[in-house]
Amino acid sequence: MTYMGVTFDEEVHTYDDFGLRITSVNIGMPEVKDEHIEIPGMDGYLDMTDYFGTRYKNRKITLQCDFEDGGYDVWAGIVSQISNYLHGKKRKIVLDWDPAYYYVGRGKCKYDKNNRIYGKLTLEFDCEPYKYEIITSDDDWLWDPFDFETGVIREYHDLAISGTSDLIIIGSPMPVVPRFVSSADMTLEYEGATYQIKAGTNYFPELEITDGEHTMRFTGSGTISISYKAGSL
Repeated sequence: MTYMGVTFDEEVHTYDDFGLRITSVNIGMPEVKDEHIEIPGMDGYLDMTDYFGTRYKNRKITLQCDFEDGGYDVWAGIVSQISNYLHGKKRKIVLDWDPAYYYVGRGKCKYDKNNRIYGKLTLEFDCEPYKYEIITSDDDWLWDPFDFETGVIREYHDLAISGTSDLIIIGSPMPVVPRFVSSADMTLEYEGATYQIKAGTNYFPELEITDGEHTMRFTGSGTISISYKAGSL
């Protein structure tokens, strides 16, 4: 029998490698980073939370597991094996039931054993606020993890530019600053600003894309790749 579980760093699975059976899952939502300024003579306060866009603190993921260890004589060895791999370590975390995304978090292990056959384990992860798409926008599209109901196809690799071309780029709930990899010098117009793209890799810290569709106008001759990692709560 195979149990649903979690894969760490694309190499270790909770059940296949450790024999852990997940009994409950809690994926916490990240708290908003509030920014309030008290101003004398003003009722309430000045809410600056969204001035730079909504930002979040880390989120918590908690997995309750049990495992059959065969008795107290082997329990200590299993505990050490799991702890050496996870406790205090930052790992890439992919949930079997959400394979198109991964989380990044630092693990903490807590154990409990109250009978000879089974042990209980709590895995806690202090994770970055967003979960990230497995593939980047300039990777080849993958069928297996794609969700045909909610997924978005992003394929922005080696797009041909001849003269002036408008490209529709789909962002994500997580704001990102994309990289532009060009085969030749080009000009990019986006939201009223003009950027000079040189042959090679280009990065403009002030150019940020968010959720929804974004039109980018390229002028030149060559190919352009637009690379970013989409993310979601």
